[in-house]
Amino acid sequence: MANEDQIEELEALRSIFENEFTDISKDPPCFMIKLQDVQINGAISLKFTLPTEYPDISPVIEIPIRNQVLSAKNHRKLMGFLQEKCEESLGMGMIFSVVDAAQQWINENVSPDTSEQPRDNKELDKEEKIDSDLKPIKFEEPKLTGGRWQYVIGLVGKPSAGKSTFFNAATTLDLAKTGAHPFTTIEPNIGKAFFSVPCPCSNLTVRCDAANGHDFKGQRYLPVLLKDVAGLVPGAWEGKGRGNRFLNDLLDADVLIHIIDASGTTNEKGEETVDYDPANDVQWLKEELHQWIYQNVWAKWENIVKRPQKLVDMFTGYHANKATIYAALRNAGVTESELSKIKTWDDKVLHRIVDCFLNIRFPILLVLNKADKETATDIITRLSAEFGDNYTIPVSAERECFLQKMEKEGCIKYNRGSDSFDILDCPSFIFTDLKKVESSILKRYGSTNIHNALCQAVSLREPVYAFPVHCLDTLQSVGKSHVEKSQILRDCIMLKPGTNVEEFHSVLCHYPVSLLSGDFVRAETVNTDGSKRPMKKDEVLNNSNNIMKIMTTKRSS
Repeated sequence: MANEDQIEELEALRSIFENEFTDISKDPPCFMIKLQDVQINGAISLKFTLPTEYPDISPVIEIPIRNQVLSAKNHRKLMGFLQEKCEESLGMGMIFSVVDAAQQWINENVSPDTSEQPRDNKELDKEEKIDSDLKPIKFEEPKLTGGRWQYVIGLVGKPSAGKSTFFNAATTLDLAKTGAHPFTTIEPNIGKAFFSVPCPCSNLTVRCDAANGHDFKGQRYLPVLLKDVAGLVPGAWEGKGRGNRFLNDLLDADVLIHIIDASGTTNEKGEETVDYDPANDVQWLKEELHQWIYQNVWAKWENIVKRPQKLVDMFTGYHANKATIYAALRNAGVTESELSKIKTWDDKVLHRIVDCFLNIRFPILLVLNKADKETATDIITRLSAEFGDNYTIPVSAERECFLQKMEKEGCIKYNRGSDSFDILDCPSFIFTDLKKVESSILKRYGSTNIHNALCQAVSLREPVYAFPVHCLDTLQSVGKSHVEKSQILRDCIMLKPGTNVEEFHSVLCHYPVSLLSGDFVRAETVNTDGSKRPMKKDEVLNNSNNIMKIMTTKRSS
């Protein structure tokens, strides 16, 4: 049978793909979704079967070929492509994204002329009768479903703002092409970066064995996926540039970093200019995101008016749980009685809902890049005052890449995120460049702020950080560490807010964490005074009980 996460996702899918969704079985959950937005001869559907561990493992995907709409070659290629998409989204609901990706792949790789003619063109779907009578809507208090959080930061911004340079500086892997021309990045680059959080070992006499180490301040490094998607231009939601393809690439992002050219030397299209006001970029990007969601919802408005609950379900397609959606509705002033009167709404109400939803689901950090340029100083001061320090940060991605290169070549000793460096051995012209970096960036802003930007972005939607241990007295880590080499507080698991002890046990038992096995027996945590106490299965984890020992029916190995 489907678990709670799967049930919630299935309800949303039935609402979004109202006429295209067909249930096949309940145990295991199996269903078919017909692809509507494909420009080929004949109908094509995707069949999904959800394993018990979904979404921590991929769904089973099949493409029924009874009509032979796709050639065998395209069938194999599409299956491989969809499998990659699933692997990118492990840990979160992915069916909506997979369906959208399948439609885009078919339209880009299969032309109507080359697709095979179907043998049977009978319409397979039956039109569902809809009860148009409005009934009172009840905002049931949704259960917060916890679990592991594979955190994704999406990098957005116009072409040539410095997204790829920021990506390279943050991931330390020179994977993204860079250049002063539009759409340097075509497909999204995905890489691992690291942000820092306070480490419990700061209260110990020794440094712990953090799996990813510590920064120079002693804070613990934690991994985050960084996704640099192709530059967009105004009108993307209407199909300009790469259109909705760009926007759909952001579905799995938890927060957005908007890379802004704070020097004012590129216009809204990424073309070189002078005296451009980057504040314009903030506004039109917000408008692109707003229209992306608004137009998708508005396209289904006729059905939503007939079934007001469908409005809630529509927003789940953006990887949002019902708690997030209900919060957005409340912030927009939409009560249960107001939702029941949806027939009387004008478009202003929906615009207000979309604005509130975006603020919660996709918070944005404005990274004011190219801060080392002379023209950037006044612009950074103005934008920081206008949008607030919590949502802005001055950055020089290019200077960070330079410092990393100098460190690699042995010219300097440099701690990333630091406000200084030590010069070791370098030519005079390099010495001059280093001094410029020191005066224009490090002394003025405290660092290049690449690392700080990642930390600040995560703080806009912060996870819960949990530390599983084998022993609360010694803080030895779970696993082989307690029988081989002693490791202290090695593991830190990022969890969704609201995760309880039982859900944490499930996280520890399943891939990719896989630290425990066996059924839950009991759990304990340590109080601030050092005393231990038991924890109930439904106790929610927070900063005061996040160091814990879970005992199971099988010994950890």
